[in-house]
Amino acid sequence: MPAITFNFVTKGHCMLEFLKKVLSRDNTEMGEFANKTVLIVDDNPVDRKIIEKTLTKLGCRVLLAEDGEKGLQMAISQKPDIILSDCNMPKMDGVEMCLKLREHERTRDVPVIFLTGVNSPKKVVECFELEAYNYMCKPINSKILSSQIKEILQEHLISS
Repeated sequence: MPAITFNFVTKGHCMLEFLKKVLSRDNTEMGEFANKTVLIVDDNPVDRKIIEKTLTKLGCRVLLAEDGEKGLQMAISQKPDIILSDCNMPKMDGVEMCLKLREHERTRDVPVIFLTGVNSPKKVVECFELEAYNYMCKPINSKILSSQIKEILQEHLISS
């Protein structure tokens, strides 16, 4: 079976160019985003912990939810700066949660990055149709994730 590959475009940047930039960048700054909040929505406690550790190194405040229902409630009440969500979860999946976030005035502009084990073109298209900022397959490379978070937060700092 041939391997599935995607040519991701993230906010006008070719993913290959983005990865080259990420891997050459120093990601050791701590506390750079201390006033920023990231919501992690994932039913796997190990994945949540690994991602939380990556974000804590950046100084971000981290919120955790184990399913889409709790993630949606938390996003509406806390309005995080970024949401990282798995696609497949019990009660409400990440795609449905994102759809509801886009319908809610308070959360419609919050960037969402899908972090998932699902590597299918159909799922990628579905996520980007919901205006996902990016779609990353697990296992997640913490250096790439950190750079994605930094890029989003820096864009928000510039635009606000």
